[in-house]
Amino acid sequence: MSETRGRQLLPGQTSRVHVYDVETRSSRLVFASDTVLVEAPNVLDDHTLVLNGNGDLWTLQLPAPGSDTVLDESALVPVPMDGVDEINNDHVLDPSGASVVVSARDGDLYRVPLPDGGPAERLTDAASALPVVRKFYLHGIAPDGSALAAIVGERSEDGVWTTDVASVDPATGAPTFLTRDEHPDDGCTITPVGGTWLFNTERFTPGTAQIATVWPGHAEPVRITNDDRVNWFPHLSPDGSDLLYLSYEPGVQGHPADHRVELRLLPGAMVRGARIAVAPETLVTLDGGQGTVNVPPWAPDSSWFAYCDYPVRSA
Repeated sequence: MSETRGRQLLPGQTSRVHVYDVETRSSRLVFASDTVLVEAPNVLDDHTLVLNGNGDLWTLQLPAPGSDTVLDESALVPVPMDGVDEINNDHVLDPSGASVVVSARDGDLYRVPLPDGGPAERLTDAASALPVVRKFYLHGIAPDGSALAAIVGERSEDGVWTTDVASVDPATGAPTFLTRDEHPDDGCTITPVGGTWLFNTERFTPGTAQIATVWPGHAEPVRITNDDRVNWFPHLSPDGSDLLYLSYEPGVQGHPADHRVELRLLPGAMVRGARIAVAPETLVTLDGGQGTVNVPPWAPDSSWFAYCDYPVRSA
């Protein structure tokens, strides 16, 4: 494994992966390493995770349910990505399970076959926007695979950087923008419930991200979370029952690494427009943020999800 690519561990820091059982409200540690920092778990099947680390893509075979085994970096299996130099932590599984679409450091999206890897297919052409600098960051794929939910970051000729929600055609790479303004948006996804969009945005409270939804046939985002915390990366369970998201303490800017954060849960019915007077439930409090749940972490049967944390040993 390269020691120079991607995000690296701090002195005394450990990179860990957990699986969380929604029914029992319990978490199980399945991986820990003090040499490689893994991020953003996707769940390929009941026993396989897909993660990034050191700029590369990996699969991880989980210990059997009920086992107290904690795996280390020797359990990571590389997924070759011919034609892709380095990726970040925005990668999403195709609904078929036969491929994963990754966000590369060069700003484009690529399709990589699973589980064995191989030649990657470039899906976008960020350079076509020049002189505007464009980068695609993938966070979701439509249930039928017909659209990619991506954040399109652009830096104009005068140096202004914007981030907008876009539906990207996987056949042509063309983005169709759902938002196109000065408000920072991120973490977008297309839900399995009627093609509803979810994302986090600062349009309601500048400087403080909140979770929003756009229902089919509507143009204006509707706010879901409404508190003084900084809320990122909404993930609706495949069965539509539960809405998981990452929550920072008030005042945090962006979605930095190495903060005290919470994983919170809301009823999935809120995404469909139901008015539910309910406070979010905090499932886990952890040391993390960037890399914890940047992309969809749910198991296909909605009974569990995976997440990462990054504790630092006390001196």
